[in-house]
Amino acid sequence: MIAHPDQGLLIVETKGGRISLDGEGRWYSGSQLMTRSPFEQAEDSKRHLVNKLMELPEWSSGKPRAGHAVAFPSVDLASLGSGRHQLGTGAPTELVLDGAALATDEAARDWVAGAFDYWVGDGAGAGRPLGQNAMLLLHRLLAPVAELRPLLRRELDEAEESVITLTRGQVRALATIRGLRRAAIVGPAGSGKTLVAAEMAQRFVAEGYETLLVCFNQPLARMLAEHAAGAVVSGRLTVSTFHELCRRLGHEAGVIGQEPALKDQDWFDRVLPGALDAAIPTVGGRYQAVIVDEGQDFHRSWLESLDLLLSAPGEDVLFVFHDPSQALYREDPLASEEVRSSLALTPLSMLDNCRNSATVHELAARFYTGEGPITALREDGRRPDVIVAAEGAQTLEALRRVLHRLVVEEQVAPWRIAVLSGHSHSESAVWRQGRFGNQVLWNGNYGPDGRSLGLSADQVVEQPSDTILFDTIRRFKGLEREMVVLVELRAEEPSLERLLYVGISRARHHLVIIAPAALEGLLR
Repeated sequence: MIAHPDQGLLIVETKGGRISLDGEGRWYSGSQLMTRSPFEQAEDSKRHLVNKLMELPEWSSGKPRAGHAVAFPSVDLASLGSGRHQLGTGAPTELVLDGAALATDEAARDWVAGAFDYWVGDGAGAGRPLGQNAMLLLHRLLAPVAELRPLLRRELDEAEESVITLTRGQVRALATIRGLRRAAIVGPAGSGKTLVAAEMAQRFVAEGYETLLVCFNQPLARMLAEHAAGAVVSGRLTVSTFHELCRRLGHEAGVIGQEPALKDQDWFDRVLPGALDAAIPTVGGRYQAVIVDEGQDFHRSWLESLDLLLSAPGEDVLFVFHDPSQALYREDPLASEEVRSSLALTPLSMLDNCRNSATVHELAARFYTGEGPITALREDGRRPDVIVAAEGAQTLEALRRVLHRLVVEEQVAPWRIAVLSGHSHSESAVWRQGRFGNQVLWNGNYGPDGRSLGLSADQVVEQPSDTILFDTIRRFKGLEREMVVLVELRAEEPSLERLLYVGISRARHHLVIIAPAALEGLLR
């Protein structure tokens, strides 16, 4: 959108890649068929924005001047030669921003002036100029700032609460997403995908949509529910892990029998997803918007099942946030263009890392395998500490020393630290020991023997502030702490580099890695 206090509004629909139009009036971006003419999409967006503005109580300017155009930045209109009329009567070339018009600042300014002239002409164009007050209202409507003030994200040398705002990349993502109904948004760890997902869910609820916000890990589901608590209380937002959703809807539809006391992997991979599929004829169609975070953890069939929970599958709102580099359980299904196409998901990207200090980002980026390059927005941070220790007694003693230094010498509050293991709770010698000097490890989901307590997200008690969180790297995916200590890493781990990428990127400010000598060269 381009806004000018005197000229009015210009809504520009952007399409990338090679653009073509066949003899039956069908538009293509590359080989992908567009559902409608980009000019029609631009006109609809213009109409929607004008109506939205005129509904604002503070809007007193009457119907604003508004026009629409399209941008094809990857092509040149000159390639049409003398046949520019081939775009059709509803597609005037004066309203096409092509690559040539973006070659210089002057060319871009000339195109904008020409597009406004097309709609406004000598002043006889319909609608009124915006004026400065309307410009301020536009900014408030289209560029709101979202804030998250979590207690765990404070600068180490500051006592005041840290305020995390959407980065410019996230603002661009939200602005782009606003005009879409279905998309797959890819981005590295720390790019704010989870924050944007939660923000989107709340916006859809505010617009009256029955909304589902779903992820893979329970700790992340709990954090999302806390962040969007107001929307959850309204009754229009459901926040859940995928498997808890399967279990709940399966029981509601009466398709799950008695649950086994001990649940093996087949329960999660086959039984629960099968129960959701069996429940869909009974419970499907209850949502108008589904938002999936950590989508790389989902099977393709799970995403297809979630689509069937929408009142209009294939058409209603579906957004999936994912990162192939964090695919620890299976290959990311959304890395496949065929899967994205089958779900009608437009690919988008968020490539700014706003979470990690520059030094943590630098180490994590070694193990990033997604699209890029990714950019660290922060410039601060100490270098990560790498401590060489053999597994077992050496690792336990090294961890005791690290925790003593952090809590006693550097006066870091225990709750600001997370110890993350490459092992499961039941395999972890660190979890079995539990206490390191005066420092106590805590996890409300697991007993001292490493067995799950079987609690849902809302049943887990709050972490005591004088304890240090212990979890596995896999379960902590999607979350973060100011200080992270990685332990019990195995050189022979099949997905070692992805595990390292996930673990390293959990640290917001500082990172300590206790690892065997075989990994020292990889981490230094």
